[in-house]
Amino acid sequence: MNGFEKRLRIFYSKQSSIRFTSILDVQKIWERAFRRAGITLSYSQGFHPQAKIQQASPLPLGFCGDEEVMDVWIETKNEDSVRIDLINPYLPVGMVTQQIEPIDLSAPSLQQFVDFSDYSIIFLDSLSQSALSSLVESIQISESILFVKHSGKQYDLKPLIRSISSQDNSKKGPSLYVSLSSAPGATGRPDHLLQYFHHDPSHVLITRKMIHFLKYD
Repeated sequence: MNGFEKRLRIFYSKQSSIRFTSILDVQKIWERAFRRAGITLSYSQGFHPQAKIQQASPLPLGFCGDEEVMDVWIETKNEDSVRIDLINPYLPVGMVTQQIEPIDLSAPSLQQFVDFSDYSIIFLDSLSQSALSSLVESIQISESILFVKHSGKQYDLKPLIRSISSQDNSKKGPSLYVSLSSAPGATGRPDHLLQYFHHDPSHVLITRKMIHFLKYD
């Protein structure tokens, strides 16, 4: 690395068909966008240097995101060139940079302070408001919601649910709103919640509305 580093926090959205792009490919998209915008990223040391890009709670495949968050490290000689209007033209349809702010180099990692996430779930199949209300009630009265992952590991979703509600939107149809823990070692997924109650996640549109972080000094 030449010169000094600068750390930037970038807020962006991930919508449309780009939601089916894996986190590794999203990293490559950002690397390419910065390169084309003339911004030099900082890289790790070692035999296989990696661009210093740190996502907060990477979005699962198939999920949309209204306000995703990541930190990037760049060379300070590029400091003045990091602008939204310079980066967005090099991002694919469905990804938009919303905000860029400087972050202290010594600040803790993003993932370390992730607390919980808010999700909206729109049912693409016809689902009555009464059926949705019944689903919410079933979730609320359940003492435990034991979901078995593909790995065979079981975890209880119930204590990871912070809030849940339903809404009948005339334009989008019946929607479910749920806040789930996203803390390291205690992360709940809305698609797992749906599967437990026999709803196919491929028949819904899941959007993470916001990631909430713990405060740190």
